[in-house]
Amino acid sequence: MSFRTYCFGILMLVAAFLSGEVFAPAQVPTDFTLWKDAQNAENVPEMARRMLASRDFRDLTGTAREELLANTLSGLADIASDSQIVPSTRYNAILAIGQLESRPGTPPAAYPAALIVLVDAYQKADTPHYLKCGALLGIVRHAICGIDPVQQDKIIDLLLETATTEFVAGEGEPLEPMIVDWFRLSALDGLSALKTVGTDGNVATTLLSVMNQKSQELENLCRLENTLTRENWEQSCRTSELASKVAKTLGDLDYKSASGIDTQKMTDAFIRLTKAVCDVKGKIAADFLEQERTTPEPAILLEQIVLHVKMCTQSVIWGGRSGILTNRPSENSFYASLEKDEPAIKRLDVLLSEVRTLTTFFDEGEKSRRSAAIANFPQAFRFDLSELRDALEKCSEALTEVLEIEQANAK
Repeated sequence: MSFRTYCFGILMLVAAFLSGEVFAPAQVPTDFTLWKDAQNAENVPEMARRMLASRDFRDLTGTAREELLANTLSGLADIASDSQIVPSTRYNAILAIGQLESRPGTPPAAYPAALIVLVDAYQKADTPHYLKCGALLGIVRHAICGIDPVQQDKIIDLLLETATTEFVAGEGEPLEPMIVDWFRLSALDGLSALKTVGTDGNVATTLLSVMNQKSQELENLCRLENTLTRENWEQSCRTSELASKVAKTLGDLDYKSASGIDTQKMTDAFIRLTKAVCDVKGKIAADFLEQERTTPEPAILLEQIVLHVKMCTQSVIWGGRSGILTNRPSENSFYASLEKDEPAIKRLDVLLSEVRTLTTFFDEGEKSRRSAAIANFPQAFRFDLSELRDALEKCSEALTEVLEIEQANAK
């Protein structure tokens, strides 16, 4: 190259810069044939990561970005729908679809066309459950990033249907109860992100029915005359976890301009769930003590019971106040939406007081034997199983009284 040609090239670059002309980065189309090769299955997650982190996806804007997104979505959808391709590759393809972004940022703007593909895959009867899992993760991500209002009602219906679907043994492709619970818990994440109580309060009302159903299941376990089996124990854990997540989701909704909410039913549901969890966990402790069992170790059982009761009580408080136990109610919370003279406020205050008492017991033990904690020093529980059983029974009795008074007033 002559010196004159070299200088001319430099001058052209400078002129383009001064005139404001921008050179679009060259697009490098993803070679999806590599993804389809079964020998590359283990490398597909890394291929997807590099594709989504590439310069094109970071820097392209406008028409060029739309074209890239459309081509990428088409290629990924083709892989996800091809039953001849390795399942792990299909799963990673649908995960990548959920990661496509119209615009990077915090939060990013999810690619609307991808949501249509995800919903279609999730709702098809013949879609394998592992693909539905990936599709649901993508749908929840769209809910977190923000959904086009035109599609919001459809997504709400999809998430509500998933959150209310019970495990039925022996129907279709077998699924473990824990897997069904995962789908339900994930759907609740999506509803939490959307924050709406729904048209005429339909989201809140539907979630309340789920919470009451789970409370009923826990109450049924308490009525069993025999000692609870290991299977009963596992069922109580799954049931209380799901019910607690529903309560927490209710606290994530915005009640500031809500309509169609039955304040008495919602308050009853929070109290009933707290009582049911205290009862079933108290029965587990009582059964253990009465049978003089040694397995699991008392310390382990103690920790497990406290964990599940705390998860429930803190979720219930969040459900009513949209905040933690020590904070004031959020301005968008169910509690803040109540009129000052509504009976529901007094009953929620009683629930709050009982939860505070129980939480203090968990932290400090029996009142007559409390001592100052040593800072930065690990502390064992300051109570045994019998004292825990008594504390749960005391809380349950107080909440039973609240429910009975309300029932008497209703008559």
